[in-house]
Amino acid sequence: MASYSAMVSTIGARFAYSPSMDVPKKRQPMPSLASAPYRRRDSALVVMAVAINQEIRKNEDKVVDSVVVSELSKPLTAYCRCWKSGTFPLCDGSHVKHNKATGDNVGPLLVKK
Repeated sequence: MASYSAMVSTIGARFAYSPSMDVPKKRQPMPSLASAPYRRRDSALVVMAVAINQEIRKNEDKVVDSVVVSELSKPLTAYCRCWKSGTFPLCDGSHVKHNKATGDNVGPLLVKK
């Protein structure tokens, strides 16, 4: 049986674990996923939505860019997918710092002419 904290870390980094205010001193074991009905848990799983785009064109309802491939000046153009680029929508390599800080693996969209 997997522990609750192991299941949270398996689900992903966007989940936050927060004990409830009435947590007993001794933690109770997590019930088996196969057992039903579930007993009241002594903790809470809090899911927080985090905006990916923190600062780029926030005054627009939706950020949409179109590219006509035949009009590209270079044979290979990199477009940002991490929302951290200072030259958005073009990639400036900011995803490298983002990936190191978050453990993410995002990279650019490469468009070939």
